[in-house]
Order: sequence, then C-alpha cells, then structure tokens
Amino acid sequence: GGGGSSAAGANADASSSGGNGGNGTASSISGGSVTYAGGGGGGAGKEPSGATRTAGTGGSGGGGNGQANGGTSATAGGANTGGGGGGGGYPTTDTSGAGGSGIVILKYNIGSATIFTFKSSQKWTAPAGAVSVDYLVVAGGGGGGGYTYGGGGGGAGGMRTGTALAVTAGSEYTITIGAGGAGATGDSATGSSGGNSIFSTITSAGGGGG
Repeated sequence: GGGGSSAAGANADASSSGGNGGNGTASSISGGSVTYAGGGGGGAGKEPSGATRTAGTGGSGGGGNGQANGGTSATAGGANTGGGGGGGGYPTTDTSGAGGSGIVILKYNIGSATIFTFKSSQKWTAPAGAVSVDYLVVAGGGGGGGYTYGGGGGGAGGMRTGTALAVTAGSEYTITIGAGGAGATGDSATGSSGGNSIFSTITSAGGGGG
C-alpha cells in the first residue's frame, strides 16, 4: 500500500492480497478534526492459484481502495484530501485509482478567528490587520499503479502545517492546489505523481505514483 503522512503502507502478503495504505494525519485548523493524506491500498494479485486474495484498503485521510481480485475496480483518493489512489490488480490492471487533489487552509485571528479554505488554485489578499496565519498545505496524492500481480497504491500528498507564518496585510499571495496524479493505464505501469501545493514559502510535495 501507499505511504500516508503518519504511517508507511503495508506490503502485500504471500497470497498476493494487497497491502493497506498508510494512515494520514488529523488537523483541527478548520475547527473540527479532519484527517488528510492517507495512502492508497494495493491491488490484489493473480497468484497463487486458488488463494483468497483481497484488495488493500486505503489509509484514513482519503486513501483509495485497491482493486479486488476479479472484482471491484480500484477507487480514487478523496477530493481535497491528498489521498493516494488505489492500485489495480488482476485481471484488469487499467482500473487503478487517481490520487485525490490537495487543499490549503489558512486561519488568522483579528479579534476572532477567520478561516479560509482553498480547494482550487487562486489569489488571496491578506486583510488589514493580519500579521500572521496558521496554515495547512496538502499536496495532491499519487495515482495507483497497475500490475497483474497487484499494483501498488499511490502515496499520499505531502502535508505541512504550522502556526504564525508571517504575512503582509494588503499583499496578494498565490495559492496553488496540487492535482491528484492519474492512475496507471496498463500492466506493469506506474501511476503519475500528484502535484505540489504551495502557499507563500510553504511547499508540500505531491505523492508518488504506485
């Protein structure tokens, strides 16, 4: 399975069942606790004959599930979570899941807390009185790989969070939201990496393809 922001993905077992994706990390910047950046689950493989082969499940935080052996297609990472896509497996390896897109959340306090959530790339002007922001920057997750013997789940997008990042009131900042990587489209193919998410001096790197 693909790696998550708080845990590595699991390896496939001897029966060619897919490994589970690594779990993501919870953030409470938006008020409630939300988990981001889970790894994608691995796809179930072809061999050994007669064995029970199951797909890996995606990690908490938007990781997509792997493809079940001869069954349900892999699923994509959750939109705006940075989750990795599920890996494709036997017999249709062209059904790997795409990675989930990233997200940027900013919070500042001028008398009371104000939260801005960005799900697409755009400009943001720091308001009068703002001197710093708390931030969460999550990149796009990687797409799942395709392989007859069980494709790997995509890695979660990078996740960076912090407090008191200096901003200048009245200045315009470009916010870039990383796209999720495309899932693999054939046997022995690698999924595409996710795109970087950027705010000011903070860059989170896109997750690697499975």
